[in-house]
Amino acid sequence: MAGPLDHLKVVECSVALAGPYCGMMLADYGADVVKIEQPDHGDVSRTWPPFYPGPVSHYFVAINRNKRSLAVDLKSPEGAALIRKLALSADVLIDNFRLGTLDRLGLGYRELSAANKRLIYCRITGFGATGPRAAERANDAVMQAFSGGMSLTGEPDGGPVKMGISVADIGAGLFATNGILMALEARHRTGHGQLVDTSLLEGQMSMMFNHYSSYFASGKVPPRRGSSGQGMVPYQAFHALDGWMVVAAFTDRMWCGVCNAIERPEWATDPRYHNAAGRFENREELIAQLTEIFATRTMDEWEKRMAAEGVPFTRVNTIDQVAVDEQALARDMIQTATHPQAGPIKMVGLPIKFSETAGSIRRSAPLLGEHSVQIAQELGYGRDEIDALLAQGAIQAPGAANLQAAPARTARS
Repeated sequence: MAGPLDHLKVVECSVALAGPYCGMMLADYGADVVKIEQPDHGDVSRTWPPFYPGPVSHYFVAINRNKRSLAVDLKSPEGAALIRKLALSADVLIDNFRLGTLDRLGLGYRELSAANKRLIYCRITGFGATGPRAAERANDAVMQAFSGGMSLTGEPDGGPVKMGISVADIGAGLFATNGILMALEARHRTGHGQLVDTSLLEGQMSMMFNHYSSYFASGKVPPRRGSSGQGMVPYQAFHALDGWMVVAAFTDRMWCGVCNAIERPEWATDPRYHNAAGRFENREELIAQLTEIFATRTMDEWEKRMAAEGVPFTRVNTIDQVAVDEQALARDMIQTATHPQAGPIKMVGLPIKFSETAGSIRRSAPLLGEHSVQIAQELGYGRDEIDALLAQGAIQAPGAANLQAAPARTARS
């Protein structure tokens, strides 16, 4: 079954996470994603532990599956010319290098779009491509702090805490993916591509839309509230007799269910707690009482009671528990791919399912320059030209280059 994006050719110029995550999303659903890497070193994430046998970085294989690797020296005239030729037949180019890097090499949006009117050029930066901080470096931790997200994370009496997931990088990658798909839809009508411009900052601010609107509405800066929600009670983790669990009642009906489950039915009509505003106003008192009650029974007991009342509930799982959970497995969210160095490796599956055009894990993350020769052939380079590129160091391939017949690709009309 062909993926929904199997007609797309994507050039990914990025390292670490935001750009590679965008590229992975497109590749998982069928796009031919060519990852541009620096010869000798490649993507910096190839060096990040822990490692599978090889050594093969867990980080790199997780984010670069289904891609082909082209190891090319962009600073050499021959390498830059190869990228320009590659962009002529591409639908999308992802630029997550430091702002201005590709422009200085003559590979920016203006130059490439002039040669390929259908090219969608997606630029992902830290602070955005304009403004006083445009040239500053940023990464996930920096942007979680700068955007205000870190100020909301952590216990009320503690310091700010970075989220356990790389929410700024992944958020930017997801917004970039959405932007590319919207630009593709626009291209169906206009016949030409455009610049898609997003950043870690804009992604984080968009993801905190409700916190910003809360501030604009009340004039009060939202504080850290630990595992609880900013406005809903109870909506947080509590400790049962045997571990941590989450009770997340976000409607008055669910609150009535909680009251029944904890054997306090009178609280459902108590003027202090009967609606969301009252529970929020009296949150400290209510949470303290709930904490005492939830500590009296096991998680199994509370799970049965909350399920009977239709109240959202879960144990606070660890990664190893979710990796074998029957629901996660039923949704094919743990899959196995075979890496040429590490052998079979497990990884997270695809989050979006289609009835007619399913995505898939077709190949593991590539070796550095694994597809350099193949891609050069597809661009019409002959054996002698490829040998010259390899000898000059303009491109790099692992081991001896095995030249296989491959049709040359031409620019799309």
